[in-house]
Amino acid sequence: MSRGIKKWSEARIAELQNEGRGSGHHASYQPWVRITDFHSRGRTHAPYSYRTGRNHDLLSDGENETFAMLEWRLDNADIREQFPLDRDISLEIAHEISVPHPYYPRTDVPYVMTLDFLVTRIVEGQEVLKAYSVKEQKALTPEVVARLEIEHAICSGMGLSYDIIIKERLPHAKVRNLLWIRKAQLEPDAAEPYAGFYEEHQSRMVQDLAATSFSGSLVDYCTNYDRRCSIDAGTGMRVARMLLANRALSMDLNNPRPERAPLASFQLSAVPGRLRAVGGA
Repeated sequence: MSRGIKKWSEARIAELQNEGRGSGHHASYQPWVRITDFHSRGRTHAPYSYRTGRNHDLLSDGENETFAMLEWRLDNADIREQFPLDRDISLEIAHEISVPHPYYPRTDVPYVMTLDFLVTRIVEGQEVLKAYSVKEQKALTPEVVARLEIEHAICSGMGLSYDIIIKERLPHAKVRNLLWIRKAQLEPDAAEPYAGFYEEHQSRMVQDLAATSFSGSLVDYCTNYDRRCSIDAGTGMRVARMLLANRALSMDLNNPRPERAPLASFQLSAVPGRLRAVGGA
């Protein structure tokens, strides 16, 4: 069965607006476009975030990597992807700065321009909005650069900070580690060996780490933990990654091989028996 929007039109844009696309916050936010709106879009991602309470529609590896970094920051209270800009404003700005406004392919319909991310950041107790566009270096064609100029001008007029993120310039090791950490989390309604299994083992591992003098690597410790607890191989490493996600455990995020790092290089910040009070992403 085919999926996606076969042809953009003013009627289709009106339908999306009536659906509430581009509106809401946190779990209620609906991105202007979703990954299912495209017949073929390459490598898309739809990670679930406990920060926002929903799956995010990310249209590229670069967006997925940037999202992992944005979500990791505790001062980012909300992350809205594919955030639409007012077309009347984008058309006006394009005319003012003498840049061609994009149109949907094979139509005379002006494109609804979107910010890849609009982030709500808490700064000194106040909400501050920050906009991001994410691009690969090879994708910076004259047409794309023109779109970025329009986006920048609109954000400047709205008083928004605006950054362009080039995928190739992201910190590779840190991004890899953040993706590695977040992939350990349980999706909503995910199956466990029994209810509360992973939460139980997070608390148990915190107690074990607080009492251990293990001198080997993280992977060696986790293998040993699996054996001592009589659980499936790899479970201990997943639990350790959950503790990292909850910030009950911390590490050097720039370490290219954290699994092989000495256990002593990981810092325990949770208090045994009080995991939730100390942790939390």
